[in-house]
Amino acid sequence: MNKLKKQSIFFGLFSVALFYICWGVSQLISVETQHSLFSSLLFSIVSTGLIGCFIPIYLKNRFSWSYNKPSSSRILGYLFLILAILFSTVFSGAFVKVIELNYSCSLILKYILLFFPISLGIGLFAFLLIPNTIQDWDKNKKRSILLIILISIFFFFLFYVDTLFQDIGLAATMGVIGLLLGMSYFFLRNFWIVYTALFIIMLVNTLADNKYDEYNFWIVIISTLLSLTILMFDFIKSRKIRLLNLPKE
Repeated sequence: MNKLKKQSIFFGLFSVALFYICWGVSQLISVETQHSLFSSLLFSIVSTGLIGCFIPIYLKNRFSWSYNKPSSSRILGYLFLILAILFSTVFSGAFVKVIELNYSCSLILKYILLFFPISLGIGLFAFLLIPNTIQDWDKNKKRSILLIILISIFFFFLFYVDTLFQDIGLAATMGVIGLLLGMSYFFLRNFWIVYTALFIIMLVNTLADNKYDEYNFWIVIISTLLSLTILMFDFIKSRKIRLLNLPKE
C-alpha cells in the first residue's frame, strides 16, 4: 500500500470520527439548551456545512477522487433505489402523514432548504468518502461487500448518535435504508442519483415528524448557501482541471 493510499484511509477514518463527534455534540447542546440559536448554528454551519460538505470535497480534490464510476447494472441499481424510497416513505406511512399535515408552501420550502445540506453532508460521506477510501472495491468482491456493509454501518451509527444513543430502533431502520442505498450505489456507482434518493427519503420522513417547524429560517438559508458555494467552487475547479487536461490541437 503506497503512501497516498494510507493517507486517504487515515483521513477518511478521521473525518468520519470527527463527523460523528460534531454531530453528537450539536445534538447534545440542542437538547440541553432547548434548541437554542447556538445549537442550530453549530449543527447547520459546522456539522453539515464545514465538516459534512467541505471536508469530503476537500479530500476529493486532494486525492483526485471521482463522484461517479461506470455503472455495473442500472436495472438492479434503480431497483434497490426504488425499494429504499418505498420502504422509507410509503410502507412506513410517512408519505401519507405528510399529506395529512397539509404543510404550507413556505414551510415545505424551509424543510427543503434545511435538508439539502444535511442530506448532502451525509451523502458525501456515505457515497463519496467511504467508496473512495476502500481501494478498488469495484474490482474485488470482498471489498464490494465491505463497501455495502460499511455504508449501512455508517447510517446506523450516525442516527444512533443523532438520538444520543436513545433510539436503537431508528438507528436500525436507517441501517437498513443505508444497506439498500449502498446496494443501489454498488450497481449505479453514481453519487448524484443515490444522493437525490437520500434527500427525498430524509425530507419526507422529517416532514412527517414535523420537528423543525420553528427552526430559524435565516440559519437554513445560510447553511444552504454555504453548501452550494462549496459545491460551486468544486465544480469550477473540476472544470478547470478537465480543460487543462484536454489534448491541444
